Amino acid sequence: MPPVETLTHPETAWLLRMAPALLAALIATTAIFILRQPLAQMMTRLSQRRIDPTLDPVLIWRPVLLSTNTALLMVGGVATLVSAVLGFIGSLWLALALAPVAAVLATRVGFALVAHRYNRQLERELTPAIGRLSALLSGGLGLRTAFDRLLADMPSGPLRDEWSWLIRQQGAPLADGSIATLRQVITALAGQTLSVRHAILLNHLAVAADQPQDLQARRCAAAYAALQASERRREEALTELAQMRYSGLAVGGAGVLMAVYLGATQWERVRVAYSTPIGMVFAVIVSLALAAPIIGGIWLSRVEDVEY
Repeated sequence: MPPVETLTHPETAWLLRMAPALLAALIATTAIFILRQPLAQMMTRLSQRRIDPTLDPVLIWRPVLLSTNTALLMVGGVATLVSAVLGFIGSLWLALALAPVAAVLATRVGFALVAHRYNRQLERELTPAIGRLSALLSGGLGLRTAFDRLLADMPSGPLRDEWSWLIRQQGAPLADGSIATLRQVITALAGQTLSVRHAILLNHLAVAADQPQDLQARRCAAAYAALQASERRREEALTELAQMRYSGLAVGGAGVLMAVYLGATQWERVRVAYSTPIGMVFAVIVSLALAAPIIGGIWLSRVEDVEY
């Protein structure tokens, strides 16, 4: 097929390219709307894949990171946008083939980002909460009473949600006819929480749950001291990696800025270069090369230290 510039005036050639772009966007939007119920069921099944099948249903905890409607809106928006862009610079069939792949990748990235934000907020709340729990246990309160006292004025957040579930499920009837003990509930939450640091702490508390009160207080105090030391090591590592992180962001930002400049000033050449099938492959390679320093810079800010 000859280039669209030879079929009409170059100034209005973009109008011809708009037809496949709009058609691809319309097909993607219609498909998402028709398949919204199967897609919602699939997302629900995927969210339940990590659940241990041996756990009693009463002991299953899953935080709501993204509602199904929000996830469907994300899938539909990404599929529509990608199909429109690829339909404009490529072909209709290429747009329809790659739009579902882009939607799946965007959904996974979206869930990963939401989970990361959830963990960051939980871990910010964890150290001061354990400090207060240690003080309450040192004052002679039992573990369950200390949790109740702590939750009474704890601000809303992921940690409050998880610990509130922990207290609610203690004493709930299990499928085998027994009653859920505090140790069982803490152990179940340790295996399901998204934060590795929180899971390690809960395993410590599960061991202490059946021990005398003075041992509970000593274990909690030791965990609090270790968490504080862990935070200090984390801050030191972040300081040491700051220069590397900023260098990666600067190099990646310069590359992206140059790519945007070339796209703005030499759009026709860029479009012709990357509109062929092999050009699409190289477009992915170039995009990854531009994004790698930025991703590396961001990744260096994620320092995990759970040795306590």
